[in-house]
Amino acid sequence: MPIQFLRDIKMKSSWLFLVCLACTAGASEIKELDRWSPLVIESVNIAPDKYLISIHSDRKIHTIAGKKYFLLIKGYESRPGYPLGRCGAGQEIYADIYQVNNKKTVKVQRVMIVSCRGSIEQLSRGEEGNFSSITWTEKGVTFDWILPPNFTNLKAQLNLDSDAPELVFLP
Repeated sequence: MPIQFLRDIKMKSSWLFLVCLACTAGASEIKELDRWSPLVIESVNIAPDKYLISIHSDRKIHTIAGKKYFLLIKGYESRPGYPLGRCGAGQEIYADIYQVNNKKTVKVQRVMIVSCRGSIEQLSRGEEGNFSSITWTEKGVTFDWILPPNFTNLKAQLNLDSDAPELVFLP
């Protein structure tokens, strides 16, 4: 009887481990970075903006149509001059997409992803720092927002596979 009990516990522990592993596999790889330190993404040096209050990245260079890109998610104070007013403690968060060429970077697009002032939220933003609604595809980057007052879902893709970046809203 004790041996059967131990087997049952091992089986339950194994299932719990597999469930936890599956949950973390689907989580976003975009993590918060130290905004005070120089940032290196695959041997490319980036100097963070001094006005940032948060910075996130997956620290990967993605190849789209033979070109190399990376994503930085940058948070700024909504109203730095009015800390007690509406959105005084809020953030305006942008996704900046950079192209890499010979270890030099050029910002090719900025997309607002969260705005206290503009009432824009990401679909995945249930908890602070969750950017799983931003995903890389074979064409570029997709964004998934939720907009008040009816919490309407809005999805767009930034196509990077052509000569100029193009933000296309999806049905």
